[in-house]
Amino acid sequence: METPSPLVDRFVRYCRVDTQADPESVSVPSTEKQKDLGRLLVEELRAIGVGGATMDEFGYVTARLAGKPAPGGGGGSTGPASKTRIALFAHMDTAPDAPGDGVIPVIHPSWDGSVIQLPGDPSVTIDPARNPALHAHVGEDLITSDGRTLLGSDDKAGVAIMMQLASEWSDLPGPLPDTVLCFTIDEEIGRGVDHLDLASLGADVGYTLDGSGIDSLNFETFNAAAARVDIHGVAVHPGYAKGVMVNALRLLAELIQMLPADEAPETTEGREGYFHPHTVGSAGADKASLQIIIRDFSHDGLEARKELLRGAVATLAARHPRARVELQIEDNYKNMRSYIEEADPRAVSFALAAGEEMGITLKSELIRGGTDGARLSELGLPTPNIFNGGHDYHSCFEWNTVQSLERAHRYVQRLLGYWARHG
Repeated sequence: METPSPLVDRFVRYCRVDTQADPESVSVPSTEKQKDLGRLLVEELRAIGVGGATMDEFGYVTARLAGKPAPGGGGGSTGPASKTRIALFAHMDTAPDAPGDGVIPVIHPSWDGSVIQLPGDPSVTIDPARNPALHAHVGEDLITSDGRTLLGSDDKAGVAIMMQLASEWSDLPGPLPDTVLCFTIDEEIGRGVDHLDLASLGADVGYTLDGSGIDSLNFETFNAAAARVDIHGVAVHPGYAKGVMVNALRLLAELIQMLPADEAPETTEGREGYFHPHTVGSAGADKASLQIIIRDFSHDGLEARKELLRGAVATLAARHPRARVELQIEDNYKNMRSYIEEADPRAVSFALAAGEEMGITLKSELIRGGTDGARLSELGLPTPNIFNGGHDYHSCFEWNTVQSLERAHRYVQRLLGYWARHG
């Protein structure tokens, strides 16, 4: 391919900045290095003339783009056609599920559809047999990591699109609405908007640029909770353990076996919920912990899953009275659909209409994961999620394409224009 476009150049540069979140940290943000990207964004925003760009004490970066009237509006008007203020969101952090330090983006020009062995780890391949979505992108310019790390489309793609929008804002034809850009922290560990001053944004409708693939619109997600089980057993020398030792790790294994095997991420799809035991911690046979993700699309379904887990923990404690078994369950976010429909259903209908105007039919897809938009919608700002082109998030197999990035960028411009004309 020729010299990368400014949008692709931004994406590649941002991917190189390590912003991996840490679920074990109690600081805000969970990793100070997220602010490295935040400072870079503020510097670039100010350099392109967005003077009000700031990063607050928590690491959130915000910038405001003034609305623009339609060309030839006359009367000296400087305001937008619509009084609706739109907020765009992208998160700066990357997931802790795969290595995120030392990302080296690689562009594969005019991909011919064959299997790609990534140069940093040839055992990691980009293979249509593994991800059939690749078939739709033959001939495009693929972007991957070198195979040793994730890439970071989740959500450096959204970050790059918003930054490119800001850089072009003065040259874009109106009408355009007043628009707030907000770059968030710690989305990957469920804390993305915990410290965000939503009132200060002053937005009426929001969109997260955090959806995978192309031409997708997400406005329904799981109800989500996180559980932690701590087991305190009894440790003793294994040579004298009979009738004395209570091995906390064995009890954890027993608890995992009590969870329905057909209700796991690897055995469910669509609207099916799940239990996902994902992290074990241990200080030895006398102490072990387990973290479990709980997901369901209905409120009642999530509550039923919580009760099932409580029952399993109670059964485990009854079987092993000399152990101490502790359970904590914390709600993370709720299904965003009802909140969006109640607050402003135009957040969805206008997004669909903007796609039709652009000549594409957006697919309304369920999110089998998390998004800042779920919490934002619950807090009163209706915030669907729109596509940024990425695939295979949270893994070393992650990929995007130059053409998908550019398509998402064009769609965001069209969406804002639609709001300005109809809002």
